[in-house]
Amino acid sequence: MKRLLSTVGAGAALLLTLTACGSAEGTPTPSASGNAGAAEVTDFDSLVEAAQAEGSLRVYGQIPEPSLVAFAEAFQEEYGIQVEALRLGGNTLAQRFETEVQAGTPSADLVIPVDVEFVKTATEAGSLVAFSDTGVLDYLEGFPEEAVYEEYDTPDLQVMDVGFIYNTDKVKASEIPDSWSELSSPRWSGKFCAVDAGSSLNTGHFFWKLREEDGEDAVVEFGDNVGRWYPNVIAMNEAVAVGECELGVGSAKFFVEQAKETGAAVEAAPQPWAIRPLTTAAVATKAQSPNAAKLFLHFILSEEGNALMNDPAVGSLGPWDIDKLPGDFTVPSSEEFNAVRAQLDEVVALLG
Repeated sequence: MKRLLSTVGAGAALLLTLTACGSAEGTPTPSASGNAGAAEVTDFDSLVEAAQAEGSLRVYGQIPEPSLVAFAEAFQEEYGIQVEALRLGGNTLAQRFETEVQAGTPSADLVIPVDVEFVKTATEAGSLVAFSDTGVLDYLEGFPEEAVYEEYDTPDLQVMDVGFIYNTDKVKASEIPDSWSELSSPRWSGKFCAVDAGSSLNTGHFFWKLREEDGEDAVVEFGDNVGRWYPNVIAMNEAVAVGECELGVGSAKFFVEQAKETGAAVEAAPQPWAIRPLTTAAVATKAQSPNAAKLFLHFILSEEGNALMNDPAVGSLGPWDIDKLPGDFTVPSSEEFNAVRAQLDEVVALLG
């Protein structure tokens, strides 16, 4: 199958810019306060005071726009601090942040990536602050220890339940594949779709694991039989909803429930296995508003703030839902992520 990216949902593939009482352009304006990192912070009250003195912060997020907007608006309402938030999908967040840091130009005060390995690498390079060095955990009473990924020194912000999305007008629940090899059958050949393997490390991780588990032939067969590739999961979900393809691989129950609320004839179903994206957050080392960034991090990790993003009932789990994670949930090692990154071009080539 040719590697054709559909134009359905093209708007979702573009960079989406949003602000909460801030700039509406693609490039957020620098904070007027400058770096106020010298403010003395000895407890939570003094952190709030220092953050409010800074007055604003800039956030880059890889999470869905509604969650980013909800965080920004609720934080501003709670603390009166302006938030300029920019959604950057796929690999764009890491690329933009690293480029700006290397160039010495103003960048995000805080990043929310769906890539814990990026956080580890950027922390080791001195671009991001390790979570244990922010002091934020001191102000999060009862925060589960297991919700901090020890190898990466970064917190769990969200884990999504990943699986198939299917069009209920075209697919019966009893037809859902139990194995990846079933996608090569006449029933599914050309009728299922997926997100382009090169769009992000998480997506590439799935195909890397498919090769590790089932061999190169399984990856080749997947590429030969997939009906269409999409630039991101939102575009794929929209395609399933309108019937452009019948079954989507690697969606999330959270997204499916959102689509159902709009009247889409879609449903979620378990996959044979899944790579669950790990969303986290980190403060930039050279943040213009470091205290505001730490306060924002505290807010989105707090039980009240995190509930704006997560709901276990729809398969979106946060740090306070750690006991509800699937029994087979594991955090991939840095060594595994590095293997995925190093071998991704080989895997993409197998897909054709």
